[in-house]
Amino acid sequence: MKGYTSRQQIEKYLQVTIPASYYAQINLWIGQIEKYIDRKTDRNFIADASATARLFDGDGETTFLINDAVSITKIEIDDEQLTTDEYYLYPANDTPKKKIVLDGRYFTKGKQNIKITAKWGYSTIVPDDIILAATVLVAGIYNSYGSGKEVKAESIGNYSVTYATETGWDDFENANEIIESYIKHTF
Repeated sequence: MKGYTSRQQIEKYLQVTIPASYYAQINLWIGQIEKYIDRKTDRNFIADASATARLFDGDGETTFLINDAVSITKIEIDDEQLTTDEYYLYPANDTPKKKIVLDGRYFTKGKQNIKITAKWGYSTIVPDDIILAATVLVAGIYNSYGSGKEVKAESIGNYSVTYATETGWDDFENANEIIESYIKHTF
């Protein structure tokens, strides 16, 4: 599990104590919701602990869009390492970094000729609203699993539930809006 939520956060949200017999199931649901959020947003909200290299295809342009990265330690074009005065990272004053702009040169065209070493991911800590969304979704699954409430219809990835009354999963729409606000759009 990545840490998007925890049993304790779910208990606090629901204002209940989850029986120990449910701990393994709660952990499974947390892992599934983390994967759902990552797939839906096309993001990894916890950056890698150490930098790793990824290969990309050069496109002959000066601007290069990359996966979210909290830090970039090395950029190589055709096995030549660039110095920090040869490029700019954007956004300049924020993370994650999403774009590299070269100064006075191009990302040469080629297959897997760009090598970027970075700590890949959206942030070093999970954003608070993603924690809330994950907590709400797992709490909703827990409630529907053992609550005996009448289900009408609702869906989260491969999991779906809807309560016949409004008291079932009140924050579901808010959680989905949070997740949708983080969806990575490629142009």
